[in-house]
Amino acid sequence: MRGDVVASCVIPRVMLAAPRGEEPAVMLGGISDLFVEPDADAGTPGRRRAWLVTDRGPNGTTEIEGREHRTLASPSFAPRILEARIDWDPRHPRQLAVELTGTLPLCDRAGEPVSGRPNGLENDPLIFDPQGRAAIAPDVDGVDTEGLVRTRAGGFWLAEEYRPSLLAADADGTLQRRFVPAGVALADAGTEVVDSLPAVYSQRRDNRGFEALAISPDETRIFALMQSPLDGTDPAVARKLGNVRLVAFDPARGQPVGEYVYRLGDPGQKGYRKGKATPDDGKLCAMAALGPSSLLVLEQAGGGVARLYLADLSVATNTLDRTVAGDEPPAEMLRDLDKADITPVAKTLLADLAPILDAMRAGTADRGTDRRDERDAKKSGPLKLEGLAVADEQHVFLVNDDDFGIHEDADDDPPPRTCLWVVRLPSAMRLTKN
Repeated sequence: MRGDVVASCVIPRVMLAAPRGEEPAVMLGGISDLFVEPDADAGTPGRRRAWLVTDRGPNGTTEIEGREHRTLASPSFAPRILEARIDWDPRHPRQLAVELTGTLPLCDRAGEPVSGRPNGLENDPLIFDPQGRAAIAPDVDGVDTEGLVRTRAGGFWLAEEYRPSLLAADADGTLQRRFVPAGVALADAGTEVVDSLPAVYSQRRDNRGFEALAISPDETRIFALMQSPLDGTDPAVARKLGNVRLVAFDPARGQPVGEYVYRLGDPGQKGYRKGKATPDDGKLCAMAALGPSSLLVLEQAGGGVARLYLADLSVATNTLDRTVAGDEPPAEMLRDLDKADITPVAKTLLADLAPILDAMRAGTADRGTDRRDERDAKKSGPLKLEGLAVADEQHVFLVNDDDFGIHEDADDDPPPRTCLWVVRLPSAMRLTKN
């Protein structure tokens, strides 16, 4: 069930933001999602219009008084949407090219850029400058964008981690509405705030809010998936059981209409149904819609686990009413979902990417004339796959997050460059347009 790398291409490293005060220039990186428009250019076979989104900006960690804290190297950086052109024709599968054609910094309704800084609410951790000298001022409109889709009308929907929230943006990147968990107040925000998501979503694990986003082919549903389980009443238990919330959102009404339990891990492994087969530090990193209730989900975990699953919501229990009513015990605390009368999202392994990660990592090693082969790929840093899009019934596009190359001067484990891959699946997917 392994996938195979068909083609790879290092995305050109352009400047996204010029130096500002003590802040360094921000070069291309931090790509956290990819959306490829479904129809190719009729005049140029294989040419696709694509969109990428960055996260909050170059960030790292530092130790302060014995505790590890996150840092931001460019606090003024505005997360942005990047327009791109992808040339890949299945008749010539090994030829792949990417060209960046535009950039849209995210702005509030007054036209002011929003930053990637936390909002300053009680459950937001302090973020420091790179030297750990001072905490960075919060931004009520700040977002850590991780998911992106584009509508046929030209607007965007984004998912971000801080609250977590769903964002509706115009074609120029202006954020019009921010949908947050019930009870969340963002005073004096430059974007309309609507607290229509379940209140429990505020219990997201730090840095593990909404990570994956998809839109149904008929655009009547937005699907948003947490990266990891909510902390729940017992974070250690929640992380061990691996029950992750997936919400179905009606963009026309601005309301959630469904919620489902996605359980991390291999459903073919013994003990999966009883919550005994969850991988170490499982993460749900990206997804794409294949039909009205079917999703392609990228699941990664410690130890080099990377898999593509076909997820079927049609057989899963809609737990939204349970959640709104109080969700007791929380879904994260349920070991045996059958006893709770909850059917999780059905999962079918579509492709195992672990056997090809070294080959994929080798493709990111462009350093001018310096090329790294597959034997040397293991010396580079971890490959964080964070963007996924469907190319056709048997091929997908994948893109990685290189953390803006913030660690590239380290003596060991330099990060891979931002790269696009075409991966062939072992069997074809079923795609529907309605």
